Amino acid sequence: MKVDLSDAFHWGFGRGFWYADPIKETEGLTEDELYWSPAPQIQCILWHVGHITHRERFHIKCLLEGKNEEDVIPGKHSVFFHDAYDVQTFRNRCPQPDQVMGWAREVRWESHEFISRLTPERYNVVPVSSFEGNSIARVLIQTVGHTGLHIGRIQLLRMMMQGEDV
Repeated sequence: MKVDLSDAFHWGFGRGFWYADPIKETEGLTEDELYWSPAPQIQCILWHVGHITHRERFHIKCLLEGKNEEDVIPGKHSVFFHDAYDVQTFRNRCPQPDQVMGWAREVRWESHEFISRLTPERYNVVPVSSFEGNSIARVLIQTVGHTGLHIGRIQLLRMMMQGEDV
């Protein structure tokens, strides 16, 4: 059986893989629930959605396409890089939840467009902009893994917020 990497990556970027869609994981949550955190030093659900999106765009646009971060990450979305914020500071600095969700949808659509343009040979290319020397396939795998990590955190926060045993 021949493996179609494009199909596999579309699946890994949310067209089938249940640990890959931050929008689906947050459906039905209120604004207060998106900002909920069990402790000041723990990032809220909305931060995780924005962080997944920030890293996905950085990985594809910067590491794989060679663009400058300042050109592809809107300034207001830099809050999602890796700095830790208490919930109130984050809430004051963060775009509105609907803007974050809209950005997540836009970036995910762009990711699928990028994957659709790849030919089988391109997956093994190591872009000059890949500072770690990783191939396109490896960066996409890293992105899927990173997303899964943060989806797990979103799920844990939802369970804690709903009072479930964790």
